[in-house]
Amino acid sequence: MLPKMAEQIILADFDFRWDEGKVLVRLGSRNGLRSAAPSLLALLKDTESRLPALLAPKAAYTIIRHEETNGNRIFDKAVMVALGVVTIGPALEAEIETAFKEGDMLKGLILDAFGTDAIVQVFKQAERRIVEEALRRGLWPSKRFSPGYRGWPLEEQKFLFQKVDAASIGVRLNDSCMMIPRKSNSFRINFYADRSFTTRRLPPSI
Repeated sequence: MLPKMAEQIILADFDFRWDEGKVLVRLGSRNGLRSAAPSLLALLKDTESRLPALLAPKAAYTIIRHEETNGNRIFDKAVMVALGVVTIGPALEAEIETAFKEGDMLKGLILDAFGTDAIVQVFKQAERRIVEEALRRGLWPSKRFSPGYRGWPLEEQKFLFQKVDAASIGVRLNDSCMMIPRKSNSFRINFYADRSFTTRRLPPSI
């Protein structure tokens, strides 16, 4: 039986703002909108118009005391830790797979670029809410880190998923500790009592 989870917050109110030039850069264009053919711009506009039906953005996070962590050194000096998972749901991913199976590589790549931009936006908006929560508690938030980066092994996903009920927003781990749907991400933000322990600039630039 898994240990009892701390109170969990679920967010579903996300505001997307699309930058077609940024999407083109994700597709490998160096000049963004300046060199895009009219047919490509029309395809971008058409894809953007379909995104509301393909995105189901959600975030789930919980804030635990240091004593509730697994003792990994990445939690050292933290008074509390926010652990979370974000996703845009499975529909866009399914649409990408369909496009590739049908041989429409450009459509699939454009959808994937928009999906990457979408998960980043969800990530940042959830992060801002958590940073605000840390400051309300009189604590200093660290930058956001994910398992698999900066000395936090990917296998730590198992601990994170014990603390966050990711299934409540439709996310699960496979045997390789990768998340399904693919356009999902997990993270931690340490809360410190001493500002000197964090390199985050405040007010947050996120």
